[in-house]
Amino acid sequence: MPVFLPVILFAVWLLLVGSVWRRPQRGALVVAAVTPFDGLLAIMRLPDLADGWKEGLLVAAIASAALRNSRTPCPRGGLAGFAPWWPAAAAFVLIGTASAFVAHGTDGIVAVKITFFYLVAVPLLLWWAPFDSRDRDVLVSILMATGVAVSVLGLVQQRLGPDRMVGWGYEYGEQVRSAGGLFRTFSTFGQPFPFALFVTTSLLVGGAVALGDPRRLRNSLFLVMSPIMAFAMTTAVVRAAVLGLVLGAIWIAATRFPPLFALLGAGLVTVLCALPFLPASAVDALTSGSSLDERRSGWSGIVDSLAVHPLGAGLGATGSAADALRESDGGTTAAAYQPDNYYVKVLVELGPIGLWLVVLLLGGALATAYLAARTATGDDAAFAGGVGASIVAAIGASIVSTYFEIFPLDFFFWLLLGAVGCAQAQRGSCSDRWRSRRAEAASRRTAANS
Repeated sequence: MPVFLPVILFAVWLLLVGSVWRRPQRGALVVAAVTPFDGLLAIMRLPDLADGWKEGLLVAAIASAALRNSRTPCPRGGLAGFAPWWPAAAAFVLIGTASAFVAHGTDGIVAVKITFFYLVAVPLLLWWAPFDSRDRDVLVSILMATGVAVSVLGLVQQRLGPDRMVGWGYEYGEQVRSAGGLFRTFSTFGQPFPFALFVTTSLLVGGAVALGDPRRLRNSLFLVMSPIMAFAMTTAVVRAAVLGLVLGAIWIAATRFPPLFALLGAGLVTVLCALPFLPASAVDALTSGSSLDERRSGWSGIVDSLAVHPLGAGLGATGSAADALRESDGGTTAAAYQPDNYYVKVLVELGPIGLWLVVLLLGGALATAYLAARTATGDDAAFAGGVGASIVAAIGASIVSTYFEIFPLDFFFWLLLGAVGCAQAQRGSCSDRWRSRRAEAASRRTAANS
């Protein structure tokens, strides 16, 4: 790696911080645009500090928003109008944080950061510096453009093969993986899972917006590229992404675009007709029950775990948070249990109370997006419908993955939900009513003068 590259990247980061300081909303948009390419850091050999660029940028944006008090005045309904799900989120964060410090002492901050950073940081930023309609449109454009870009790059990667990826600096078993002899595409991400699940989110949100206004050039181009994106997603061999895409598409068809059911049916028929012509290794990789059997064997010990820890073993007892804690103590502890199910993970760590809070939180998030799609108009209605579909996809994918521990999916989940909250809170806000009264007064003066 050239010696000057870290210096150049640091200078660029400082310029971004300066831009974000002038308008905090840019922080969330920049992170949204760049995080799909965060996996490239693995071959850039930068200092470990570089991994924290997105957290640093968001913290700078939050600090600027807090100091400038740039939150829209008097949003309708206050915090409840912006985030009706906030009581469940607050209780989840408080209980999880307390359990982390009880179970791990000061090291519990590692588990808290991995689990809650984006849940807290992103809504807080959007509460103080809310997205306007233009910001939301830019966010959709970012999702569309990055979704198409990483899909095309993923197909190129599939063509180049795993050996070329290893030659570039990626590692077998980390970024480079296989299933049934098939190379699993990871594109510009760190693993196949975030790549496939991000493309799912891009397809659902971008697809809903594009279907709402297919005559717009951006939207029509995205619809043309959607089949290519879906195919690229399947090359990652991530069943959680396929499940999420199907569930999300059904949600869009049921709530906004019923003709989509016909397209889903045609897609199902096409897949069934193509199965006999696909390589046996590809079919086995997607339909194999071995991973499910492994999950079941792990889940069988949950009852025993709850008998010992009825309130949970504490945040960071499983998953990537546990791996991070293990690394922080030099790897002296035993390897952590990987449940591959977010609900099981929460049940093991925080017990039935924690699981109930997660159910309330996700249910509240879905209800927020659904009501926004029903009450909003135009692009905001289509956007909220797509976000609702992405929430349904996340709920379904969490059955077979620890969805909210996979970066950048956790970031995008809260960013999209917060953007919907901004749209709802700004409808009928004090500033809108003030502009309306001003226009009415001007109209009355004109009538009097005539």
